[in-house]
Amino acid sequence: MKKLIREIPLSNGLTVRFFDATRRYFGDYHQVRISICCEVPLTAELFEDATAHRDAEKLLGGSVSYVKDIEHQGVATNDIPETVERVIQHFVDHSLSYLSGGDFPRKLVQSELKRILGKRKAFVVGGYRG
Repeated sequence: MKKLIREIPLSNGLTVRFFDATRRYFGDYHQVRISICCEVPLTAELFEDATAHRDAEKLLGGSVSYVKDIEHQGVATNDIPETVERVIQHFVDHSLSYLSGGDFPRKLVQSELKRILGKRKAFVVGGYRG
């Protein structure tokens, strides 16, 4: 079960959330797993026009999520809090500025649209050719 352990509001209006899904897997050894999430609502200003916005909502729903899972294996019970904090701090130091950028929401939404549309094209192209 994931437990929300931290939220960081960003300058672009989004919020990054850190969830702890650490679990014990053998004796005193744990798998520290931090799930990092940032939800981007599909707002009209992310699109060229109302039609593009409506089409995107049909494909993606009301939002798109950035999700990154970071895992560390073989962590002793006493080392869990330090490991969790180190994972969060590393992400803050190296990735938070990208997610805080004004163009991040548009880039994430466009990337997800390309991924979804690419799957559709691959399905049609890669279909049965009898």
